[in-house]
Amino acid sequence: MKPTIMLIGAGGLGSVILEFLAREDCVGQIVACDLSEERGIAHCNLARVSAVAQGYIPSIGFIPLDIDNKTAVMETVRNEKPDIILSTASMQTWWLPDLLPPEQAALIKSAGFGMWLPVHLTLTMKLMQALYDASYKGITLTAPFPDVVNCVLDRLHLAPTCGVGNLAEIVPKMRLLAAERLHEPLEEVRVLLVAHHALESAVYGEPTDEVPPHYLRIEHKGVDVTEAVGGDELLFAPYAIPPGTAIHFLTAGCTIRLIRAFLSDDEVLIHTPAPEGLPGGYPVIVSNRGLRLASIKGLTLEEAIAINERSHRFDGIERIEDDGTVVFCPEASEVLKTALGYDCERLSPKDSEERAKELITRFKEYAKRYGVIL
Repeated sequence: MKPTIMLIGAGGLGSVILEFLAREDCVGQIVACDLSEERGIAHCNLARVSAVAQGYIPSIGFIPLDIDNKTAVMETVRNEKPDIILSTASMQTWWLPDLLPPEQAALIKSAGFGMWLPVHLTLTMKLMQALYDASYKGITLTAPFPDVVNCVLDRLHLAPTCGVGNLAEIVPKMRLLAAERLHEPLEEVRVLLVAHHALESAVYGEPTDEVPPHYLRIEHKGVDVTEAVGGDELLFAPYAIPPGTAIHFLTAGCTIRLIRAFLSDDEVLIHTPAPEGLPGGYPVIVSNRGLRLASIKGLTLEEAIAINERSHRFDGIERIEDDGTVVFCPEASEVLKTALGYDCERLSPKDSEERAKELITRFKEYAKRYGVIL
C-alpha cells in the first residue's frame, strides 16, 4: 500500500508542495489540513484538477484543522494514520517585511531572521506536543525556521525528524556549477555541505564582508575536487533567482526529494536542516529505515555542530540554552525595540505564543505607518 502523507498548512509554501505531491506516483493518499477550510479546499481542488490535466490521478482529501486544538490534532492523526507528516504552518509568513518601503524593509531585516522566532516556533511546538501525546511514531518534517526551531524543541524532547529546505536549497546550485566547471555529468558530482539557514541569503543574495561559517566538500567520482573547482568561489558566485515567494518552488523540490528518500528501499545522500534536532543543516543518509547523519571525511560531528552554533549569530541569535531559552544578540533585539517597540532580549519557549502575538501586532502597526496594510 502506498504511504499516506499529511500536509499541515495550505498557504504559500504548503500549496506549492501540495501541487508537487499530487504528481508523485510513490505517494498514496494526501491529506491536506489548514485552519481555513475555504483556502484549503480551493488549493486541493486546484492541485487535483491540475494533476489530472497533466495525466496524474492523485488521491487528495481535506480536513479543516486548528493546531491550537490539541485534541483535534491528536484525533486527526490517529484517524488518518499518516506515514509522514509535513508542517508548513506558521503564525506569520516570512516575506512580509519585503512589503515595506525599501528603507524600512532593510532596517527590519537587519535585525536578523532569528528575531521572528516566536512566530515560527509557536505552532510547531504545539503540533509536536500533540503528536507526542498521540504517541505518533511516523516521520515528521517541518518547514518553519527548522535550524533554530527544531533545536529549541530538542531541548524540550519534542524535536521533529528533521526540517526541510534551507541548506538543501544551496546544494543544487553547487552541483550545477561544479559540474559545469568540471565539464562532467551532474550525476557524477557530489556535494557535502554543513551550513546554517543564515548562509542561504549570502549564496543567493548580495556579497557580504562576513559570511556564516560552513564546511563544503565537492567530490567527483569520490575524489575531493573542492579546491580544484574553487568551491567557495562557486558558493558565492552570482546566481540570480526571482525574489520573494518564487523560492517556494525550490523549497518544494527539496522537500519532495526528501519524502522520496524516506520512501525508498535504497539509502539516499541528501541534505536537511535540523536532523534529530541539531542546529543548522547537515548531509544525511535517508531511506525507509530512517535517517542518520552522513560521515564527512576530515570533519567530526562535534566540529559540524560547532560550525552551525557559531552561525546562529548571523540570524541574530547569540545562543540557545539547555532549557530551550533563546538569547538574542543585543544589536538584533535593539533594532526591533527601536523600530517596533518590541523589547525581547530572551525568549523562553513557554512565552513564545504571547511574544509572537505581540510581535505581529507591533509589526502591523509599524507597517501601517508606512502605508502597508497587512
